[in-house]
Amino acid sequence: MKIDALLYIDDGLTDTDLTVGGEFTPDTLRSALTALSAFDNIRLAVPPGYGGKLLGAPDLIVRNDRDDISFWKRLLSESAAGHVVLVYADSPFLDPEIIKDMLDVHLRYQAEFTYSENLPRGCSCEIISRELVKSVPESDGNMLPLSEVVRSNINQFDVELYYRDPDIRDKRLSFRSGDRRERMIMENIISVAGGRPAYARIADIIAANPEVLHVAPSYAEVELTGRCDLDCVFCYRKRLASEHGDMPIPVYERLIDGLSSFGLPYSICLGGSGEPLMHPSFYELASRSLREGLLKNLVIETNGLLAGENLASFVRSSGDSRLRIIVNINGIDGATYSKLHGMDHFERVRGNILALREAVSGPEGLYVQILKINETEPFLDQYYDAWEKSGVPIILQKQNTYLGLIEDRRYSDLSPLERIPCWHLQRDCYILSDGRVAFCKQDVDGVSAAGSLVTSTLGEIWSASLQAFTSNYRGELSLRPDCRSCDEWYTFNL
Repeated sequence: MKIDALLYIDDGLTDTDLTVGGEFTPDTLRSALTALSAFDNIRLAVPPGYGGKLLGAPDLIVRNDRDDISFWKRLLSESAAGHVVLVYADSPFLDPEIIKDMLDVHLRYQAEFTYSENLPRGCSCEIISRELVKSVPESDGNMLPLSEVVRSNINQFDVELYYRDPDIRDKRLSFRSGDRRERMIMENIISVAGGRPAYARIADIIAANPEVLHVAPSYAEVELTGRCDLDCVFCYRKRLASEHGDMPIPVYERLIDGLSSFGLPYSICLGGSGEPLMHPSFYELASRSLREGLLKNLVIETNGLLAGENLASFVRSSGDSRLRIIVNINGIDGATYSKLHGMDHFERVRGNILALREAVSGPEGLYVQILKINETEPFLDQYYDAWEKSGVPIILQKQNTYLGLIEDRRYSDLSPLERIPCWHLQRDCYILSDGRVAFCKQDVDGVSAAGSLVTSTLGEIWSASLQAFTSNYRGELSLRPDCRSCDEWYTFNL
């Protein structure tokens, strides 16, 4: 039976996105697939807006739709292949041996669909049979990619799930060069490895050279102010060594300039010890953030007291889908709310949330957040029922005791048994209201700050933090702050 390979180029990718380590990935993949001698044809599928050097290549398909069932039916109507190996063309680390092995499994077990879950994106392929495509009905409406249809209805098809050691899912890496951050990490790996490594070597290369992962902050939590009108039992604000004030506008500008200087996408969370909406220039600073093209998300974490018509109007007028509003509301009524937040503003906050629900753009624009602690456990089910009926998604938040600064109120410990390197040292930065960039979000008073935006650039501060990250990665845990007492190392932000 004939077998084709399909190199698939996602919408929006340019030849720059497809070039890694000085090599054009589609050419590299085509050569590797040809060397396997397993395919009757190697075809290319590009989106209609693609204008790169692949135009005019043999067996080129300029598609007019996504890789949904309509696309696959049209593709196989022009081919005699019984199976198609789908390879994303921005996968420079795809090991030919993995393709060969997956194809062997697929054919041996006569599967309709074969894929891998334990391999990072860009390290495996998907194998689709003609019988699978024939069995899925075509639709006039917008369809999901075929692979998502299969995964959502996995018991209806003959599916083989491919596994390969080593399992490096704990690193949460993607080896797809369409993501600029991942492309930079791959460039770093190629540099220290002296070329594109086989998949089996990647974990060892990273373990020996963890600095390849420390490319730029992807998430910045910003303490716009240390002021707040509530007195929550789980808040560390009153345990700080000194009062935290309002962040000066020039400091915030230096932060934005610093994040943009890396040339990589990033997210900002306006949070910290205080209520961000109390900053006198909150809307000016939020608008400034949204003017940045590299910004992926602007998260506003608020207690909801000031999240009234002014915020709703700002959200409506911006119309920006990158806005994410998280309202902390730990209560199901006035009594439970007052017990945790120090005073009863339940109905006011609830009303603000419901008004915001009508203002936000899309289902990811607004969340309510509740701590998973002893005091909330008795009414969690009731809380979920109430907010799900209101159409507001819920974040169940793990309590952070900030290295024992506040009382531990958790009723369960979800920490993994085996410790992995800290996500926050690899990807995050925490900026105090005076401009100091803390060691991490546990360094709430900036005692071990890596530097200050008042006197240094973010690039300089990020470079200075590399030693702390690599030491942590190798298991040499900081004593100040005491990383040994921390259980936030496995939590992960945007």
